[in-house]
Amino acid sequence: QLTSDTCCLVPQVIKSCAEFIEKYGIVDGIYRLSGVASNIQKLRHEFDAEQIPDLTKDTYIHDIHSVGSLCKLYFRELPNPLLTFQLYDKFT
Repeated sequence: QLTSDTCCLVPQVIKSCAEFIEKYGIVDGIYRLSGVASNIQKLRHEFDAEQIPDLTKDTYIHDIHSVGSLCKLYFRELPNPLLTFQLYDKFT
């Protein structure tokens, strides 16, 4: 659960995706299976335009993997990894 102190540190795309997946993501392989590329790009474009898309549309309810894929894409494209190179040896 996010507190009011941490909500500003979490990007909106991650916050929205995480809330949606917690509510609707009770499916096998939510992060293992890829979503439909066009849905992922549409979501990405909306978040890039600083809009918060309506994730409860049938399109995303029926293709929940797109929301998980967008979340993975966000982390993959970070300029620096979430688990930094300096800490890699400690994690392994």
